[in-house]
Amino acid sequence: MTYLPKLGMGALLLITPALTLTPAFADGAARADGHAPIGVMGDHRHKAGEWMLSWRQMDMSMQGNLQGTRSIPDAQVLQLPNQHGSPAQLRVVPQSMDMKMTMLGAMYAPNDDLTFLAMAMQHETSMRLNTYGAMSQALLGSFTSQSEGLGDTTLGALLAGGDIAQGALAGTWHYGVALSIPTGSIKQTGRVLTPMNQHISGKRLPYPMQLGSGTYDIKPSLTFNSAAHGAWRYGGQISGVARLEDNSQGYRLGDKALVQGWVSRRLASFVSASARLDAAIKTACAVPTAPSHYPCPPRKLISRAGNWPISPSGLMSSGSMAFGLATAWPWNGQAPSTKKPMACKWNTKIR
Repeated sequence: MTYLPKLGMGALLLITPALTLTPAFADGAARADGHAPIGVMGDHRHKAGEWMLSWRQMDMSMQGNLQGTRSIPDAQVLQLPNQHGSPAQLRVVPQSMDMKMTMLGAMYAPNDDLTFLAMAMQHETSMRLNTYGAMSQALLGSFTSQSEGLGDTTLGALLAGGDIAQGALAGTWHYGVALSIPTGSIKQTGRVLTPMNQHISGKRLPYPMQLGSGTYDIKPSLTFNSAAHGAWRYGGQISGVARLEDNSQGYRLGDKALVQGWVSRRLASFVSASARLDAAIKTACAVPTAPSHYPCPPRKLISRAGNWPISPSGLMSSGSMAFGLATAWPWNGQAPSTKKPMACKWNTKIR
């Protein structure tokens, strides 16, 4: 049996409005466009002696299933092949999934060219599924699986790369390198209702519900932030995740490559609007053929995001806050439908 329909090669469309209170690094003044959109990690460095503490809260709700951009009913999902034993077709169909992720981060710059960073994560995931009979395809009932706990921890550094003094490409760029430490559990289990109408406890939960990768991972990046061109700014980042080993459960999640670009326009001294375009590739997982392992195929993703930041002057100019709401659709593959992801962020900078 399996919890999720097999994910195919596809794309993801993501549209996100957001509100941000944020400082700028480049000139030390409070600017609404001083940071990249909320979904970009490691986008800025700090000046010598500065600390920054951050809190991010990201919530996502998924309901139903899609094939390409088309919603598909349970009856159609039941025709998909089951790659993990009998019955031959899928009989456990996801109905909804709610995910909450809390990230606590810290950054410190011993000098203007080097910024250290650290981030810890807390995950909470709940999935509701319907179970159908192995032979009759009759609905037997539904059950809910849950996982909660500490995720993987990231330690890294951002290194100054260079400056472009003038022209349309005026701005700064920097390198990033980080190590993801496998502090998140990959042994999460739950109680399930099988197609044989039996309740079984201790069943391994699928990859999306595990709390970490179980491996040490390298996360390199290269980021460019433009100078202010009048009311406009733009930037871009190339980043990736490289898994260094198989984990203790005998599998390895896929490697990732991500390209992001964003542009922002300051509408007033305290408000700006921005948009982000992402493209990502994820390789297939390296997994055994044992029935206890779940599918983890390669994926291609494209996303768009919008951002509406605000930065006040005076008392709040040393801190930042951001929140947003999004809707996402996967393309060209069978996948759970993603709706209403929401993200909040709070930064405070200490000199």
